[in-house]
Amino acid sequence: MFKIKDLILRVPNMISSQQCKLLIDHHIKNEKGYELETCPEATTGINTTSSFKCLTLPPGSEVHNIIHLKTREMVQRWLKYLKKFKAFHLPLLSTKLNYSHQYRLLKYEPGAKIHAHTDFADYVYASCTFNLNDNYSGGLFKFWNGQHTVKLKKGEGMIWPADYFWIHEVAPIKKGVRYSANCFIKSIDQELSLKMLDQTYDMARKRIEDPQANHQSQYFWKR
Repeated sequence: MFKIKDLILRVPNMISSQQCKLLIDHHIKNEKGYELETCPEATTGINTTSSFKCLTLPPGSEVHNIIHLKTREMVQRWLKYLKKFKAFHLPLLSTKLNYSHQYRLLKYEPGAKIHAHTDFADYVYASCTFNLNDNYSGGLFKFWNGQHTVKLKKGEGMIWPADYFWIHEVAPIKKGVRYSANCFIKSIDQELSLKMLDQTYDMARKRIEDPQANHQSQYFWKR
């Protein structure tokens, strides 16, 4: 019988040293445009802002294409890896791993971390990350409140399921700076999923405001 941690796939040397440097240099050059990420803390449910600096890679750029191609390869390797368990509906899962929500570069300076959280959201089925350097201390990748820890090496990729059970975090950086890239893997593209979510929330709001009304459930949004 497999353990839940066995569903994590780590692949060394997914990104070359040259590509790692290119990605890190992109963050350094464009760091002024960084954003902070806010999401619920897994144990309290309270929206919490993380302290890493996040940049979204421009679509069509060289750095975007590197992560795009490597993410596609990680998905293919993961599906092949999962076959050995002879326990999952992989033909169906393979139809759900079609798009990334976006590709992001993350910079963790001393003290920076991300709290325990999950990446689960509507239409999201997996998470993927790449470590771009290893000249830092701290920054361990932790699953299930530290019950399983991972020290990623430079260029290493990691992919795992995204749902409510896959709580994970990055411990504070003690020394140096950690750079990584990540994405969430979805069944439909980001623009389409946002439109469908808008429709869902609009329908829910109408039912709350007028629960007696007969609101038609439409699959497609109005153009």
